[in-house]
Amino acid sequence: MLEGMSREKKIELYLALALAFTFICYLIGVFILYEMTGIESEVMRDRYWKDVVPLFEGKIPIMEYPPFALIFMAIPGLFTYWTHSAFIYNIGFVVEIYIFTIIGLELFRLIAERYGVSQIKVMLLYSVFIVLMLPFVADRYDIIPAILCLGAFYLFITKHYIWTFVLLALGALTKVYPAFLMLPFMMLFLIKRDWKSMFQGAAVFIITAAAVILPFYLIEPESVIHFITYNSDRPLEVGSVVATLIYPFSMIGMIDVSILPWTDPGSYGSDDLIGPIPDAIAGIMSYVMAAFTLAAVLFYGFIRNKRGRNDEALFLMVSGSLMVVMALIVFGKVFSSQYLLWAMPLFLLAIMMCPDHKFSNKLAIVLLAIFIFTEINCGYIYAYLNGGTNINDLCMILMLLRNLVVVYAMYMVGRKMWEVYRDGFSGKDLENCFDDYC
Repeated sequence: MLEGMSREKKIELYLALALAFTFICYLIGVFILYEMTGIESEVMRDRYWKDVVPLFEGKIPIMEYPPFALIFMAIPGLFTYWTHSAFIYNIGFVVEIYIFTIIGLELFRLIAERYGVSQIKVMLLYSVFIVLMLPFVADRYDIIPAILCLGAFYLFITKHYIWTFVLLALGALTKVYPAFLMLPFMMLFLIKRDWKSMFQGAAVFIITAAAVILPFYLIEPESVIHFITYNSDRPLEVGSVVATLIYPFSMIGMIDVSILPWTDPGSYGSDDLIGPIPDAIAGIMSYVMAAFTLAAVLFYGFIRNKRGRNDEALFLMVSGSLMVVMALIVFGKVFSSQYLLWAMPLFLLAIMMCPDHKFSNKLAIVLLAIFIFTEINCGYIYAYLNGGTNINDLCMILMLLRNLVVVYAMYMVGRKMWEVYRDGFSGKDLENCFDDYC
């Protein structure tokens, strides 16, 4: 069976099997933890009991997530709900996540093949990132919209523009952030004065979104309204960049803060930093995030308008999209660790598309440090200390250090975009590129 396969496809198969093994090991760990301590995974505690059970009892659950997310939560239930077992549902959910992970692996191989980048190196790096973030990959659903966005990028570079915006719309109705990726795509059309493609893409996005939202709204209006208004009054989550920057001032007695544990009804399901100063800052962070997101789009548009080579345009497109996502993460009121999965495919694309190997290698190392730091922090803060009011000064400093590295990664990408604007790339240009919107 393997004789007719290329070396790259054989490696892809081996990596898929290795990832399957790691997912199985994860499930064994979840089972042992549940049997020995009664502690449920988030999939069991939240997705199954709060969302899937009510759905299969004929009620549309009111979630903090967009309504299409419920589809991905329900699919494992179609095959497992008859068992009435939260753990069996967890198995089905992890199988679904694994399928999306392998779709991502194949998409990265296809993109690398298209542009003459080492397929093996790209697939290996992707697999390493997945393994390092496995608890967040397997116990959350954030990898699904991330792969939908990756699929949208692949469809765009292969000139399937209609399906690009269909996938972006589905991604936005699974987790809101892909909606903001519309902005870099629209900026490309604006630069080229391609009004037809701009309005066509926007129309496809709106029609797809409406087709998904309307049935949910007609059945249960609150399922649509709730996710839109959910974060408006939310306090600062302790892991957010701004919360970790504020906290050291409380350590020297300059401000008064306290931790609102995730078990509190007013916590929005996360450990939050509260007090006069954090609450005041939380009230303006949505505007700050919007301003920096718009600034990222304009920065990308300014630089992209000055560079014409295919390789420069492709790197700038990926990096501009990445800066938008990073603006949402860095300047948001909430920075849950799984949010890194939103940016991971775009970081890997930026590493792939930059001919400056020194930059690519350094960015890869910084990402590895971020993922390892994240796992250590979560292991100590939440697995060992159990979070909540047990979060102490050391925990906040550890999260601050991780966040500073995240900000540095964003800075690296922004600085490289500026260097491309100033000096451009040298050497041979890309040949296999989409002509107008690279």
